Amino acid sequence: MMLSFTTFITEEVSHTGGIQHIEHPADMTFNGKDAAEHALKTIKGVAAGRTPISRKIDDKMSYQITKTPEGKVGVKYKGPGSHYNFSDADIDSQHGHKPYLAAPLKALLKHVHKVLPSRPGEYQGGFMSTPETRTVSAGKIGHTPNTIKYEAPLMSKEGTKLAKSKVSTVIHSELKGPERTAEPIADPSEFGSHKDVHLVSHTVGKDEANVDSETKKRVAHHLKAAKTLMQGHTYEHLAGHEIPMRTYVNSTVDSGERPTVAGYRAHLAAAHDKKIAAVKMAKTKAAKEAEKAAAMAHIDRNQAAFKRSFDIHHHLQQATNHLARGLDKTAHGGYETSIGGEKAGGEGYVAKGLKVVDREGFAKANRQRSAFLKAQKGNA
Repeated sequence: MMLSFTTFITEEVSHTGGIQHIEHPADMTFNGKDAAEHALKTIKGVAAGRTPISRKIDDKMSYQITKTPEGKVGVKYKGPGSHYNFSDADIDSQHGHKPYLAAPLKALLKHVHKVLPSRPGEYQGGFMSTPETRTVSAGKIGHTPNTIKYEAPLMSKEGTKLAKSKVSTVIHSELKGPERTAEPIADPSEFGSHKDVHLVSHTVGKDEANVDSETKKRVAHHLKAAKTLMQGHTYEHLAGHEIPMRTYVNSTVDSGERPTVAGYRAHLAAAHDKKIAAVKMAKTKAAKEAEKAAAMAHIDRNQAAFKRSFDIHHHLQQATNHLARGLDKTAHGGYETSIGGEKAGGEGYVAKGLKVVDREGFAKANRQRSAFLKAQKGNA
């Protein structure tokens, strides 16, 4: 049974206790008519400057910070099983064996309270850097929390704030209600200012969101193509394929191929073969072989519908890529960004629960870096 748009966006975009995952607009087209139309309208609204957006920041570590009614401040790593630390001793007890977590948490605990709103509250953000991890070269100061290197002229507003600070962080969401549901911080005016804390701005003003005419033209071309293909399109053939199609699309981001029905069929067949090879009992193996045969037959019967789905996905993704590149020219937040020494755009933007990311730029580089780090860990 195909996941409903409401169920999917609840399960995949916004989880209790913080933000877990934000979806690519193009991938939402695999999830039915309502999801596809939401994705198309969101990209159209952002391109026109009507839909508010925020900047995604490529941070080093996701964390949460709380200020209790009694005024106590605690920090915690966003990872599962972690709990709030209200002192360095707490941090050492929980994360002392992991200095790459303990050191940032201690810096956050020591300084971020200086800019928190005066009222009680709980927030989610990302750790960027402390002075020892920054670089100064050619009149610029920068840091590379994760994949992207952010640089600003030393004498600029952002450069000066970064150079003076003891910790750099972004705080983008507030956790509200008994279920601690994450809500984006659209107005950061409640937060204070202190030289020890460099607060990276994630909000994007209307002037920053005004993309150039060439970008609007390219986005409009692909949105028109996607909308035309969506007219009269059915989605029943996608039931049960929402997740494997996303996995397949991610694999093509790495390879640079355009997603196709044949490519997806081969990808899904390989996934089934792996499951078949993992079992030994003849009865279980036969059942999994039958599942594979049924999946292949379903794709073969619905080739035209699957092709149209991939074509819709292609055009919406191209529209998103162009839009992200256009926004990078105006909504960079005062930073020059690069990846591996090569000029690159930022991580992307968020609009209505979806991420406007150049999948041929940051997304590809980030996946490659993750694969490299995973391989290093495996060889250690």
